[in-house]
Amino acid sequence: MTRAYTALCNTTDRDQDLITALRWALDHAEDGQPVTLWCWDKGDLPAGLESKAPSLGIAVHSERPRPRGGRSFRAPDGPVVAVDLPLETLVEIEPFDQPICLVHAYVPENDARGGWVGGDDLPFDRPWINAFQPECLSGPAIQTPESLIADPVVAVAMKSFTGSTYGGTTMHDYRDGDRVTHGLMELQKGGHVIEPDLMFAAALRAGWKGREAVLFWKVAKEVAKGVKKRPKHHYREDILSHWRTEASAQ
Repeated sequence: MTRAYTALCNTTDRDQDLITALRWALDHAEDGQPVTLWCWDKGDLPAGLESKAPSLGIAVHSERPRPRGGRSFRAPDGPVVAVDLPLETLVEIEPFDQPICLVHAYVPENDARGGWVGGDDLPFDRPWINAFQPECLSGPAIQTPESLIADPVVAVAMKSFTGSTYGGTTMHDYRDGDRVTHGLMELQKGGHVIEPDLMFAAALRAGWKGREAVLFWKVAKEVAKGVKKRPKHHYREDILSHWRTEASAQ
């Protein structure tokens, strides 16, 4: 998976970063492949870009205004440049096997302006960066951890979660989702730390469908906060012991 990003900071030239990303995507396009510029609102694009795009081999898709008929964005057969998209929107096309560049990737430590910084429960673009460790094309590189899941027992549990959801495709199913919820609760009850953002990144790296990974992330956040969940479908009673044994054997 070829990935890249430009990092947003107080010295960012937003238009130049977009140009850099588009050039990168055009360089990675194979013969006949268009580059898709995927943005939140066409009104935020530089003046004249939308009209020039077709002649440059670039197709523009915006979330707002929604295209006629309300079609959601479908992963294209070619490179994508994603601009100013919320994280939950960005991951909707995952798993994605074409080159993609995220423009204006944001994490609070790269913002030296002292302005608005969101709450601790907002992961910004860090999970996507952590999941795919993309190349930084512009701005201060966003640091990524050496290992997403440091706790070997949680790492084994993540493999079980991926298997229980058939490769991260059925988290929405109440039975499969219940089992994952139960597993998260067992980990926390057993003293293992639930780190939702890192687990979200691990799910993306493992090839989960984007929307299923987002649902998993939301459940993990609730469990980590101590929200009382009552899943009806469980793993076996000794699942935590089983995970610990498997982790110690590795």
